[in-house]
Amino acid sequence: MIKQLIKALKDTKSITGWLIDEVETNASQAFYVMQKLETKRQVETTEYNITVYKEFSEQGVTFTGSSSFAISHRLSLKDLNQKIEEAAYAASLIKNKHYDLVVGTKKRSWNQKPFPFEPFDLLDKIAVTFFAESKSNLRFNSFELFHTTTANRIVSSAGVDYKKTLHRIDVEAIPSFDGEDNKVELYRFFTYTKVEFEQFKKDAQAALKDVLTRYEAKAIKNVSKADVILKDEDVRNLFVNLISDYSYDSIYRKSTDKVIGDSIQKDVVGEYLDINLKPSSKADAFDKDGVLLIPVKVIDKGVIASYYGSNQYAQYLGIKPTGNLITMEVAKGKSSYAKMGRKPHLEIVALSGIQIDMYSHYIGGEVRLAIFFDGKEYHPVSGFSFSGNIETCLSNLSLSKETTIIQGYEGPKYIVLKNMEIL
Repeated sequence: MIKQLIKALKDTKSITGWLIDEVETNASQAFYVMQKLETKRQVETTEYNITVYKEFSEQGVTFTGSSSFAISHRLSLKDLNQKIEEAAYAASLIKNKHYDLVVGTKKRSWNQKPFPFEPFDLLDKIAVTFFAESKSNLRFNSFELFHTTTANRIVSSAGVDYKKTLHRIDVEAIPSFDGEDNKVELYRFFTYTKVEFEQFKKDAQAALKDVLTRYEAKAIKNVSKADVILKDEDVRNLFVNLISDYSYDSIYRKSTDKVIGDSIQKDVVGEYLDINLKPSSKADAFDKDGVLLIPVKVIDKGVIASYYGSNQYAQYLGIKPTGNLITMEVAKGKSSYAKMGRKPHLEIVALSGIQIDMYSHYIGGEVRLAIFFDGKEYHPVSGFSFSGNIETCLSNLSLSKETTIIQGYEGPKYIVLKNMEIL
């Protein structure tokens, strides 16, 4: 199929460049209902995303337009040529400032080490590990597992020909609790790139504990201010939002007035932030444009150390692209989780999302479920939001010694936002 695509693209005179992104997926899937296996399925797919580029000039200004289309099966030459021409026309309407495609070196490939079990055997072992933590009225109503091997190859008119093979396990779980007066459920999603049965066990215990907390939760009362403890995915989302203004795209669009060397943490009385971006593994070697990924330190002791981002916007800024890195690594802190929890606080269990606005100095979020510690007792609570000053939070930030590894994030499992308004 790639040979057919390359020939057709090379023969098209109305474009000046092209890139083929081939994704072959081999997925083993297992579906459980009420902790009983219902279905097993093997799925193999191959999809192609083709991007065509067209350079053109208007009034002495050169532009690089681009347009993409996807195909999942072999087309006749006539149909393929028609799709290419349609994309070429669409590209001629896109007036992006001129940039060059990534130039390839030599044909290369990278392979992540596969898991140490056959796919369905591993899925069965994970399910058994999760279900071992359940009880008759506290269990997983729905449990779906996906063992996915993805082979991603990109080929371009600029000489790129790279391929990487990656493996992961995804788990979608709905833990439930059957109480005396009603039944409650939660949705939980886990991604694993390593086989660690102790981690599977901890995740199962946490999911079941969270759904029990939801059953017991009541509306929060008489709390106007409190320290807020975030964990896992919410910590990742906060840091992703925090550094989003320092991508090449944001810098080019002037989304921030800060530059390299500026501090994002002023008058620090808490702990300094160190934030890096890196490939998800050694095999995750390139991005969708063919940039060979380079780890980058974005924040160094609270100071902006580097920008990061794609080939296109790196060229606009006149700097070397790092590539689109998807894994954040944050240095762990000095505070233990036990120490964080000694004073009254709200520990967030489920957050609808966190918002940051550096210009208005705002940080906040809507809380679906949390646990309030009043200094003596723990109270499951729900239905409120918190807000505060992001600069004040960053100056007085606490990062946990305990770390976590989740999809796209490696770093402190918990952080404390001090003295938040509870609404």
